[in-house]
Amino acid sequence: GSTVMLLTLPWFLAVLSGSVPIKDGQAKYGKSGEGVTGPQGVQYQADVPKAAKIMIATTLLYLVIQVPATMQENDTNVTSDQAKNEKMYALVGLILCSLCFIGYLWNSVLAANGDKELEAIIEAIKGGTISITAALQFAKETSKKDLSAPLTDKQEKDNEARLKKIVKPFFAQFDKDNSKHLDLTEFHQLLTELGETVHNEKVLNMFKQYDTDNSGSLQFDEVVSFLAEYLKDTVKDPPPQAENVIPAYEEDDEEEEMPEDLQDLSPEEQLKRVLFRSVWMMGVGTLMVLIFSDPMVDVLSEWGVRTGIPAFYISFVLAPLASNASELLSAYTYAAKKSSKSITTALSTLVGAAIMNNTFCLAIFFALIYCKNLAWQFSAETIAIILIQWLIGIMTIIKKVQTKLDAVLIMACYPGCLFIVWALENLVGID
Repeated sequence: GSTVMLLTLPWFLAVLSGSVPIKDGQAKYGKSGEGVTGPQGVQYQADVPKAAKIMIATTLLYLVIQVPATMQENDTNVTSDQAKNEKMYALVGLILCSLCFIGYLWNSVLAANGDKELEAIIEAIKGGTISITAALQFAKETSKKDLSAPLTDKQEKDNEARLKKIVKPFFAQFDKDNSKHLDLTEFHQLLTELGETVHNEKVLNMFKQYDTDNSGSLQFDEVVSFLAEYLKDTVKDPPPQAENVIPAYEEDDEEEEMPEDLQDLSPEEQLKRVLFRSVWMMGVGTLMVLIFSDPMVDVLSEWGVRTGIPAFYISFVLAPLASNASELLSAYTYAAKKSSKSITTALSTLVGAAIMNNTFCLAIFFALIYCKNLAWQFSAETIAIILIQWLIGIMTIIKKVQTKLDAVLIMACYPGCLFIVWALENLVGID
């Protein structure tokens, strides 16, 4: 219930609150969306599809116990015998889930550190303290593989995404008329900044080569393609700095807000206070969970007895709203900022929570099965949770722009999951 709720209701609300006009398959954030009519939706960055792939992969951990449990149910109806024969598989699942959880945390830490380094470079670019050639040198040094490999390579896509982030503020500098493309004169200025001494005829030929849509100007992606090819050669020493301040487009992502009572403190003191406040709030929250979780389970079970509705269906709807209300509110709040970064943060939080459930929480279930000699008898629920995660994960991977209609389809997976469980149990006969 927690996993499915996180991937449906908060996702639906995030897309609704973060929607902006869509034109030519692109979400128009900031002033670029003013006056644009038609469908609305959101466009997230590559972090969300990457997390969705991890989420899909971690669903396979359920099969560690589900496959042997299905075999045991076919062999015997005695629960104690099933539990005895599933115990070793539960131990294997516990180990695998723990390793995957640690691996996910480690990957998140590495990604966070990489983002901090990249953000520092971009801030230096915007502050005018680093030139374009020096920034390209950073892109070349931090590439994950030989830049002579084609950009269609899977790993090279990460290099291209990093290059786009670096090039964006420079593109704004050379785009003097803020038209979102570079004409021939502006492209010549870019070459001059790179330290290239070229004749007008050569500039024209290079311009035509990368003007793939023959529009008479270079779009942002076409400029990135040119600079990606430029990186394959030796990057020259940076020429003298031309400007001290580089402009930014309106859709550039805003900085995170600091609580009002901490704004007057030094950055070091702010960090200290924020960390202390985070630890304190998590500690209080953990204590509340320890106090109220067991009575809450009893209450949900009693509701099932008195209403005649299986406790599973009651807890599926009510328990996640209590345990995951913070994720619901934070996703909505982040998305309401209406920027590519904010919707990426909102959706990444939800997918990340699903990954945590697939690893850390599932590891707890495996530990209970192993230590308490329990049998895994949740075939219908397992099939439903894997199916829903695969469906939403695939939608996230293949569509980087999601409309409000997509949000409605994702929201429909919430009651749809309940229907799948009911159908498997009552029509197919799966437990």
